[in-house]
Amino acid sequence: MPAHLLGRPRRAGGRPPEGDERPRPPARRRRPPLQAGLRPAGHRPGWTPVRGVLREPRLGPPRQQGRGGRGRSADRSAQRAHRGVAGAGRPRPAVPPRHRSRGQPAGPARHHRPPVRAGARPPPAPGDRARHRRRAGAPRPGTRLRRLPPQRRTQLPVRARAHPRAASLAPDDARRGAAGFDAGLVWDLLGPYLAQVGISFDRFMDLGRQRPGDPRERFCTTYAALRLADQSVGVSRLHGAVSRRIWKDAWRGLPEAQVPIGSVTNGVHMPTWVAPEIAALLSRYVGPDWWDLDPADGRWHAVHEIAAAELWEIHGQLKRRLLELVKERAETPHEVDMNALTIGFGRRFAPYKRANLLLRDRPRLTKLLRNSRRPVQILFAGKSHPADQPGKDIVAGIVGLAREEPRVIFLKDYDITLARHLVQGADIWLNNPRRFLEASGTSGMKAGANGGLNVSVLDGWWDEAYRPELGWAIPSAATLDRQDVDDLAEAEGLYRLLEREVVPAFYDRDENGIPLRWVEMMKASIRHVVTQFAARRMVIDYFNAAYGPGARRVEQLRLLPDWGG
Repeated sequence: MPAHLLGRPRRAGGRPPEGDERPRPPARRRRPPLQAGLRPAGHRPGWTPVRGVLREPRLGPPRQQGRGGRGRSADRSAQRAHRGVAGAGRPRPAVPPRHRSRGQPAGPARHHRPPVRAGARPPPAPGDRARHRRRAGAPRPGTRLRRLPPQRRTQLPVRARAHPRAASLAPDDARRGAAGFDAGLVWDLLGPYLAQVGISFDRFMDLGRQRPGDPRERFCTTYAALRLADQSVGVSRLHGAVSRRIWKDAWRGLPEAQVPIGSVTNGVHMPTWVAPEIAALLSRYVGPDWWDLDPADGRWHAVHEIAAAELWEIHGQLKRRLLELVKERAETPHEVDMNALTIGFGRRFAPYKRANLLLRDRPRLTKLLRNSRRPVQILFAGKSHPADQPGKDIVAGIVGLAREEPRVIFLKDYDITLARHLVQGADIWLNNPRRFLEASGTSGMKAGANGGLNVSVLDGWWDEAYRPELGWAIPSAATLDRQDVDDLAEAEGLYRLLEREVVPAFYDRDENGIPLRWVEMMKASIRHVVTQFAARRMVIDYFNAAYGPGARRVEQLRLLPDWGG
């Protein structure tokens, strides 16, 4: 402690201690051992948990002791022997220096594992577990279950009491995305909690298995969430249908149509994403509370009374603002064309989103872009996950094309500012994922609310939003029963759609240079998207479909004589 703080009196009611004044936390307590009946069964031979991570034992002769006399190689070989690789049954070695508390002498470990058979997997020691810190002020996990009387700690009441208000969101539509965890890791993290609330480990593991009772199956958090949550919903109507197909095994014997997974389609916060110029226009024609109006409100009819020249002028201002930002953010210097049809594509570069679908036929793409009478330019923006090599390859391919083709522009440093300019200023918003793999998608909602027209595969939100007067649907042969798609065939459909419908509609102008049919589609898009795909509607749907019924069930449970709280 600094000298100027020594001897300073502590004042009652003063500021909380800081820095060196703060009292030291007490020594860590030893975790009480679990009851034998609550421990997991034996696991695959040869696997050992090390601080919550499953690793294969390393075989081979021990390395020589390094300099300094610290005995690292001896400790490691002894640990391998203790874990059943060789010499099972030997006493556990001294605590390695990096695991000793300050001032603790070398000697026998504080926690001893029982001897095990050679090749068998020992139960994890209390010290070999992952430790997680609880956020300050947050309730401790399991508070609701701890208050239950012991006789009420059975599977069904525990589910009813622990999750009467929980609503589970079905994950992405790919079973490969479901996390699977070995029993040893689950026991390390949740064993004491399960013992405290009186749930046997095997029963809990069965909640996360596709085939309950199979000890070889790993624990799937998706199955556990679906079985424990009061409500499970997808984030679009199609996503709910796909989730019922994928996760129907969580309720064996139940027809797919009766699988309890519903849907609440996502929405976006309109005051955040609608351009100020469009918002002022809606305030003038519809009302200052346009963002809070019910979809059935008659004032929405006034959107179609907006003058075509006025709306087209505002869109031109937003497009000009976008292209000014493009000059700053472009990966390579480009000359942007204010009058060209501008296609926007901004999102995460995951392989299933197929950002490179338009690049399948380079000669045809070049012909489309360099048409002197009806030019087209494409703006790409987004990032890939650092560990997603296919996604990074897609980015590299688009950047390479942008260096060769002046009408293809890749915008670096993708952030919310750039995303806002893109959805507000693009003429067309392109979205071409593999069908049934996009859960919802919200970028198209943001573009549609600003008058941008969507060209998209019928997936996610666009599957229920599509109308011929709002945009275009990219043809796809994928179905729920046959989801394999031919990228070349869908690229051909996209080229044909752009060449025969989208580009001609944009360049079909009146004597004043205004595309009247295009502007009418912009009005229809603004009205439909702002009313049907707003966060306001989404919150109301969640209340009506999930949280309201859950709250009513809580009130019914409170009538039980052994509610316990």
